[in-house]
Amino acid sequence: MARLRSNPVRTSYGAALAALVLVGLAAWPALAQVDGTDWSQFQGGPGHPGTIAEAPNPPYRELWRFSPPEGALSGAVISGELTITVGESAVYALELGTGEIAWELPREGGGLSTPALGATGERRVLVYLDGPREDEDGTGPASPSPSASPSPSVGSSGQPADQETVQVSELVAVDLGDRSELWRTPLEDASRSGVALEGDRAYVADDEGRVYAVELATGAIAWTGKAIGRVESPPAVADNNVYVVARSADERTAQVLALDAETGKRRWTFSPQAGAVAISAVSAPEGTVVFGSADRLVRGLAAEDGAVRWQALTLTLFSPVSAPASGAGGVWVADASGGLYRIDPADGSRDWEHQTNELIVRSSPVVAGDYVLLGLNDGRLVAFDDRDGDLVYESRASQGLIGQIALSRDVVVVVKGGKQPGLIAFEHDPDATLVRIVSPTVPDPARLFGAFAVASVIAGVVILVPFRLLRSRLAPAFTRDVDVDDPDDAEEETS
Repeated sequence: MARLRSNPVRTSYGAALAALVLVGLAAWPALAQVDGTDWSQFQGGPGHPGTIAEAPNPPYRELWRFSPPEGALSGAVISGELTITVGESAVYALELGTGEIAWELPREGGGLSTPALGATGERRVLVYLDGPREDEDGTGPASPSPSASPSPSVGSSGQPADQETVQVSELVAVDLGDRSELWRTPLEDASRSGVALEGDRAYVADDEGRVYAVELATGAIAWTGKAIGRVESPPAVADNNVYVVARSADERTAQVLALDAETGKRRWTFSPQAGAVAISAVSAPEGTVVFGSADRLVRGLAAEDGAVRWQALTLTLFSPVSAPASGAGGVWVADASGGLYRIDPADGSRDWEHQTNELIVRSSPVVAGDYVLLGLNDGRLVAFDDRDGDLVYESRASQGLIGQIALSRDVVVVVKGGKQPGLIAFEHDPDATLVRIVSPTVPDPARLFGAFAVASVIAGVVILVPFRLLRSRLAPAFTRDVDVDDPDDAEEETS
């Protein structure tokens, strides 16, 4: 029997293919982080773009609702078939298709902020803030605050200054594969900013304005920076910079701070006019930093030096926990009074606006393909046609606002406030139809002419009818014939 001999070319090709498959499988966690299918952190990515190419189109129907026993939840992130959110006493991972709890991790408490998803080596990692826990007496877990002086001075608490304690939050990393805790890094103060992940580092800030870069693999602090005051939104990372928005109530000043992502060195700062404390979170499209401030201006700053490239006027100021969305084709920003604006990122000119006449406090606009989604304080999720700004979908109003929005290819997940807080998931509704409602600020000539005609008729009735009645009563006094040739009549008339 003849012996079969292997083809060396085919064998080499097969070995190379197998090796490529193995490399692909080993790199899967990293690929999953950058392939655009995950909503990995606040506004979808480290630069807070707020956009996704594929998402369910409106109209929508409710898919599921999750209300934890402890109440409110943070903004959600999405990884594959899971959506993850932070509650006061637990971190919840929910099945994206059903809302059922897949797993949960205990949490010590503290402010709620959006977690972040990343990868280190072959591990998929969840990073979130924990604590400080508030006890019945109003205190929480404390950490020694080191003294800058070696001498045993006395602090405000009556203890030596090097033993004085403060409430602190901790940054926690968990392996998504087995939910084991990888590390836990205490900060120097309480934090509510939320987490940004870019590459092999996590970035976070605390209530005193300290900014931290933390190694994702080990939890070691690579560097710290300092902003002017409280930071209430996650840092944005783009163009090798870390951008932080801070507010100082004492100095009545707001600040956008740019730090070098590698070293923490200050690159530049920008502050709006004095007294303009209200300022939005930032979005950082390539080469530009976009935010809104209390002087009602949306600005685009140059990433390299903070110079103002363009600015656009809006109706009112902005919420500090709301961020613009940005992409190559536009910037989308919502002001606190319910105005949504699409701005040209080239020169700051306004493409369109839509005034919803409803407050927007905790939601940021997100762009799902050809539509812009936004949450309103009256409990509505609304969607706009990105071509002209017309409102094409609105859910029913309900008690409790709609907050941050997370997008996936098939599901929209929103934070719900009010008496029954939690998460609500929406999917496309094939049986419903879109509406078409223009902004009340857009002129409609036919409607204006009709309204003017109706107003004219009403004004005529209101004015002319009483006048005619009055004239009929007074007519004899004004219509008496006077003979100007008769001196007696003339004298009587003029007396």
